[in-house]
Amino acid sequence: MAMASGKIVFRWIGFAALAVAVRAVDRPPVPAEIVELPKFEVSDNRVLLPPESWHYAEIPGFTILSNISERETKRFVRDFLLLQDALTVLMPALGRGETAVPTSLILCGGANGFDRFMPADRGDDVYHTNSVFFDDPERAAIVVDFAMTELQLDATTTVQSDPYQGFYKEYFRHLIRRQSGHPPAWFEEGLVQLLAAIDFNKNWITFAQIGEGATAKDTDFSRLLAGRELLPLPELFARKAEQDNPAWTAESYAFVHMCLYGRGKRYQAGFAKFVARLGTEEPGEALFKECFKMSFREMESELRAYLGFTDHKWIQMVMNKGQSLAEPPPVVLRDATEAESGRILGEVLRFGGHGIEAHLALIAPYIRGAREPQLLAALGLDERAAGHDERAIKFLESAARAQVTRPRAYLELARLRYEAAQAPDSAGGALTPAQVTSVLAPLATARNQPPPMAEIYELTAEVWAHSAQPPTRADLKVINQGVVTFPRRPLLLVHAADLNLRYGDPEDARRIVLHALSFLPNSPARMAIEQVRDELPPPPAQKSSPGVVPASVKP
Repeated sequence: MAMASGKIVFRWIGFAALAVAVRAVDRPPVPAEIVELPKFEVSDNRVLLPPESWHYAEIPGFTILSNISERETKRFVRDFLLLQDALTVLMPALGRGETAVPTSLILCGGANGFDRFMPADRGDDVYHTNSVFFDDPERAAIVVDFAMTELQLDATTTVQSDPYQGFYKEYFRHLIRRQSGHPPAWFEEGLVQLLAAIDFNKNWITFAQIGEGATAKDTDFSRLLAGRELLPLPELFARKAEQDNPAWTAESYAFVHMCLYGRGKRYQAGFAKFVARLGTEEPGEALFKECFKMSFREMESELRAYLGFTDHKWIQMVMNKGQSLAEPPPVVLRDATEAESGRILGEVLRFGGHGIEAHLALIAPYIRGAREPQLLAALGLDERAAGHDERAIKFLESAARAQVTRPRAYLELARLRYEAAQAPDSAGGALTPAQVTSVLAPLATARNQPPPMAEIYELTAEVWAHSAQPPTRADLKVINQGVVTFPRRPLLLVHAADLNLRYGDPEDARRIVLHALSFLPNSPARMAIEQVRDELPPPPAQKSSPGVVPASVKP
C-alpha cells in the first residue's frame, strides 16, 4: 500500500498538490423508514424573516445569488466564465476540480448588504476588504461587495474598490486551497495576489506583470512597500493571514513574485524546494540557506533591491489571428426561490459565525412549507452545530432518504447513529453487526460524493475498531484508501495500523507504522502507534528490515 506524501510540489508557476483521491464504489442503500420532521411554532413575528429578493443562477461548480442589477450580474458572470477559460489556457494545472456541493457566490449591492456576512471576529475589517472567502473540507463560499467605493488599507492608504479584483483574489484562494489544502499563509497570500493581477480578454492574456502597464497598480507591492521597513523574513513566515495588514500582504506578494518571476528566475528552483519541505519542516534559517544558498538577511537585502527595480519576466499570450477565446454562453437568471436564498444565505452566515441569523434565514422557508432535500440537509447541519441533535437527526434522515447530494449531511447522520449506539442507555459494549451497518451505510454514500473527506474515513475506521464482528479485507481496503488519501491524520493512522495488524496484512500495518513514526510528535497517537509497532511480527527478510522506511511512505 503506497501512501501519498502530502507535500506541495511545484508545477508550471510553482505549485500543485500531490494527492490521491480514491473513492469506493459500493453504495449500500440508506434505510427508507418514515421520518417525522420537526414542528416549529412561530410565537413572535420577528422570528419569521420576510422573503428576500435575489437573482439566482447556476454555472458549473457554482450557485450564484445576486441583488445587484440583472445587467451587472450578467456582465460579472460573463467575465467569470471568460476568466475560467483563460485559466484553462494559461494554467491547466489549476483545474476546476470535482465537487458535489457547488461553491456559493453572493454578489451584494446596496448599503450594508455586505456587512452582514463579515465574520463575527473580523467586524472591523469591513472597511478594508470588499470580498470574503469561507471554506471547509466539503464546500466554499465567496461574498463580494459591489456597493463599496473605497478600500481603506491602513490609516494613510486608500484605494478605489474594485469588486472584480476582490473576487479574483478570493476565487484564486479557493483554487489554491482546493489543490493544496492550507499552504503557509505567506505563500498562499503571495500566490493569491500574483494570480489576481491577471489581465485578460478574448484575444490576449497577461500574467505576473508589475509596474507600468499592470492592471492593479494601486495594489502593486512596489507601491505599497515604498518607504516602509520590511518585515524580517522569519516574522513574515510566522504570521498568519491578516486582512488589515497591507504591509504583510504586499511583502508576501513581493517575495513570491521575485522568487517565481524575478531576477531571471534564479530563485525559482530553491523556492520550490523550500516550499515543498515546509510540509514537514519549520522555515528556519538552516533550511532557508540549504534551499536558497543565502541567509535571511541577504535575501531581505535582495528583496529590498527588487522593490526598486522589479526586473522580472511576465507572461503574455496573444491569440493567433482569427482565433480568440470563445464567447461564454449567456447566463440564465431567474428569481431565487425562498428555499434557495434561505439555504445559501443561512449557510454562509453560519460560515461567518452568525449562528442566530443563520438559523433564522434557514428556518423561515421551512416554516412556510419548503421541503427541498438540500434545505433539509442544511437545517440538519445547522441544528447539529447548535447541539439540537434530536431535531438534527430528523432533518438529516429525511434528507438522506431523498438521496440528497451533500456528503457532510451523511457524515453527521452517521455520527449521530454512532453516538446513539454508544449512549449509556444503549446495550453498550462492542457494536453489533446491525449497528455497524447502520453507521457505515451513510458513510459509504458520502465517500461517493466528492470531495474526499478525512473525517469519513476516520469514522469508518473507528466503527470497525469498536465492532464485535471483525472487518473483512474489503473493509480494510476502504480504510487503507483513506490512509493513502489523507496520510497525516493521526486517529486514522492509529486505527488503520491496528486493524491491519489484527485482521489484515501485517506488512500494511508495518508500512503505516513506519510512516506515522516518521512525523508524529510525542503524543497519545504516537504512543498508540508505538504499541502497534511492538506487536508486529518480525518482517520477512526479503521485504524490509527493521528501521528502514520504504520510499513510498516517506513524508
